[in-house]
Amino acid sequence: MSMVAAYNLYLGGYLPKVSPKTNVHNKRELKNKYRSIVSLNNANPLVMVKLSDDTQAYALNVKEMSMELGEAAQETLESRSEDAGEKLQHMTGLFNKLLKRSDEYGQENGRPSRPGGELRNLVDVNAGELIQSGFTIDEDGFLKAPDFENGASVNVPKNFAKQLQDKCEHMSMNPMEYVERKIYSYAHLHRRGVGSAYESSIYSGMLFNSYC
Repeated sequence: MSMVAAYNLYLGGYLPKVSPKTNVHNKRELKNKYRSIVSLNNANPLVMVKLSDDTQAYALNVKEMSMELGEAAQETLESRSEDAGEKLQHMTGLFNKLLKRSDEYGQENGRPSRPGGELRNLVDVNAGELIQSGFTIDEDGFLKAPDFENGASVNVPKNFAKQLQDKCEHMSMNPMEYVERKIYSYAHLHRRGVGSAYESSIYSGMLFNSYC
């Protein structure tokens, strides 16, 4: 019933604000996505989720925002020089929005901010590149893009944007990783690279809805 509730909520008008250009896939790409989901679930233990309204809303928030942020990172990497400043501003705004939402959920539930911690780690790892590109990083890990309208030079932090795109791909495939949950079954502990022996995640179908 938990799966039905979550899936019905997603189908009932919930669609991320992403472009069909970057999020509609052909048969081969969908197969690759499915293989990634199976691999991801095989590497994770079986968990129990208390699927409250807040938990459902947050998981869908993470999925939506990570898809939007991943698309923004991709567009930034592919942008022309005359559009790069605008794309960087958009990517930065979405990054800060997801980070803030993660912090809010963490505070409400008395737990560390996730995926906020992972996003902050990306910033720490790429701090040199970001600062060199004109970004400001505040003490809480939020980003401020250069003021391009006042003549700041546009220098895309490509390593950061690529790593951010990859992280968003992971988050959008498995948003339930970031909600409060209890691990209750590890499978095949004696075998390397094999996780849960059970079926693919009951939430995997959420990945495909906006592609069809």
